[in-house]
Amino acid sequence: MQPSRAHLAALRAWLQGVPLDAIGGRWLATDADSIPEPRETLATLHTIRDALVARARVHGREDLAIAVGQPGRSGVAMDSAVDAVRQLEGLGTQAPQPKHGVHLWLAAPLARRLQAAGIDTLADLVALANARGRSWWRRVPRVGPLAASRLVTFLDAHRKALGPLGAHVTGAPSPMTTGSQALQLDAGAPLPFEAMRLPDALDGRAGANRAALARCMIRARDDHEAISSWLSQWPEASTTRRAYRKEAERFLAWVILERGKAFADAIADDCLAYRTFLADPQPAARWRGPQVPRVVTVAGTVFHNPAWRPFTGLLSPRSAAYSETVLAGLFAWLVAQGYLDSNPWEGMLRTRRVADAIDVDRAVSSKVWLALAAWLDERAQAPGEEGSRMRLFRAALVLLRDTGLRVAEAAAADRADMRALAGAGEGSRPGLWGELRIVGKGGKVRLVPISLRTHAALASHWADRGLDAQTLGPAPLLAPLTETTTPRARAKAVAGRGGYSDRGLRSLVERAADLFRDHLARHEPALLPQSQALNPHAFRHAFGTQATADGVQLDELQACMGHATMATTALYKKGRRAPTVG
Repeated sequence: MQPSRAHLAALRAWLQGVPLDAIGGRWLATDADSIPEPRETLATLHTIRDALVARARVHGREDLAIAVGQPGRSGVAMDSAVDAVRQLEGLGTQAPQPKHGVHLWLAAPLARRLQAAGIDTLADLVALANARGRSWWRRVPRVGPLAASRLVTFLDAHRKALGPLGAHVTGAPSPMTTGSQALQLDAGAPLPFEAMRLPDALDGRAGANRAALARCMIRARDDHEAISSWLSQWPEASTTRRAYRKEAERFLAWVILERGKAFADAIADDCLAYRTFLADPQPAARWRGPQVPRVVTVAGTVFHNPAWRPFTGLLSPRSAAYSETVLAGLFAWLVAQGYLDSNPWEGMLRTRRVADAIDVDRAVSSKVWLALAAWLDERAQAPGEEGSRMRLFRAALVLLRDTGLRVAEAAAADRADMRALAGAGEGSRPGLWGELRIVGKGGKVRLVPISLRTHAALASHWADRGLDAQTLGPAPLLAPLTETTTPRARAKAVAGRGGYSDRGLRSLVERAADLFRDHLARHEPALLPQSQALNPHAFRHAFGTQATADGVQLDELQACMGHATMATTALYKKGRRAPTVG
């Protein structure tokens, strides 16, 4: 609030003991017919006083803050308070500074929520926004998109004093980010594959490793088109295509920017150098940055996000080995199609993956799950939007925990693929409702058991969406409760896909986990250290670990979880043995 002269006069009168009804009628009434009630007048005076106290602290005048905020009842104290108001009126409002606490500039409830998340100063807030992008507010419990947009507007209005927000936060990229751009060898930044235009001299048309044109079985004039042909084998929105595109665009940009040669000129020495690069992508400013969207949309126009970088940090040994495997497969395919003459990755000693392909000991523990399930059940009873949101969280987490689905499978699951089983819930099938048909990795179809608990949690979520649990027509198992207006959401709606993407479902689980950790910090801090791994795969591991503890045969568990080999399923035998959890 920026107090007006009338506001300051009203505050001085109040400090001098003038009655509230007189203050309201003389200084705070907007017209003769709308004189505020005494209670409303008092609330306004408190707001004015708080604004002046904040102004005093911004200027480092704690003495004036105390005089106005905690005036005594003596005549001397009243005079001191009135004099403090006059001094503060002359000081005016200082521009916000990075070192200022958030409580000096933001409403008290919002400031408390930021402080509880470790954001004490405006510099902390700017740093969080730039690190996380437009969804930074998901890291702050009980702060939503509306409050976040207002905060971004405030920070951007004071960018000269606080420092600039990136385009990935404000959604206002520089004019040079439209369309495809050429990779610049001199200090150029890498670009997403779809925004990349290769330099004419390094586009691979004259690559030393190009096979005879007459043998080429794909219509690819250059390296970018060749990689596009390889990627076109997988559906555009598939997880596999996104993962493979990431590895291809990294190597393509690296070999041009760091080695100064075309993709079609890469030799074994380049592959060895790339292995070293993957261990520590340098220079970091060029190659590493926060996880942000690849594109931003402004006024209906899609722009490349200038804050995007190929890496968010150092790769694990397993991720580096995966990258080599994908690239070796890409080159092998291009050789088979007659685009390249040889595969530079062939014959190289490959980086070994860690022994266990999955870390089963990162499964959600039984104690944490029991506490989480109880918290979800309690919060799902809340009225209004809060209850609906918690029922969505419960449906998602129970589905993942009780079925062992991969996050992409859970996101794609449809109500039409569910069916109840005769005799379920009785006799030899206690706790079972039915089964769900899933199309998993490699297009393999499998049937996953659905527990009574899972069905009940889903039915509550469906009721919030206006769907009947008895009529299982086509509709996503999980879907947002409110319609979103982002370009991606609109495109999904046009394509008839109203549920979550796998990224969206991961984000949903992350938000629920953050709220639960906040609850544990206040009520059960002893469980906090065990609650750090609350991601979709940790729930999948919890399902596998629990199933082996319950005596489920490995072949049955393999079929249920969709593992390619029994060896992967057997890893759950090595994980911790959890007591049976209902």
